[in-house]
Amino acid sequence: MGKEKETPAPIRQSVHVDCSIEETFRLFTEGFGEWWPLPSCAEGEKAEHIDIEPWRGGKVSERTRSGKEHEWGTVIAWDPPDRVEFTWHPGRPDDSDQTVTVDFRVEADGTRVTLTHYGWQWAGVATCASRFATFVAEQMLVAV
Repeated sequence: MGKEKETPAPIRQSVHVDCSIEETFRLFTEGFGEWWPLPSCAEGEKAEHIDIEPWRGGKVSERTRSGKEHEWGTVIAWDPPDRVEFTWHPGRPDDSDQTVTVDFRVEADGTRVTLTHYGWQWAGVATCASRFATFVAEQMLVAV
């Protein structure tokens, strides 16, 4: 009998941020390039920005200072302010079976952000939830 390929359980991280659900969703998606660690991008130090196009079928892409663009994934679900989901394959073939789902839920005086990364064995994104929480906290200090 042949061995069946085991699929690892997804990585799930959750953080609470002191921000409305609408603002949290906006900061996560529109601000992705501001809180994502750019040196970890495909182009490393040459990376300038990362964009998530705000619609189903939109691209998740990295842009370098010279204007070169690398597609990292495609938006599968765009349901503001509750959920965004996208495929994830930075620097890999787009069939690498990775999906990232980000759920936003009202919680107490803020928002609970839960990031689930399926297919993480190919590359890690889930460990960035705490980086996003720090970014939101900094944005709230600037807004005061």
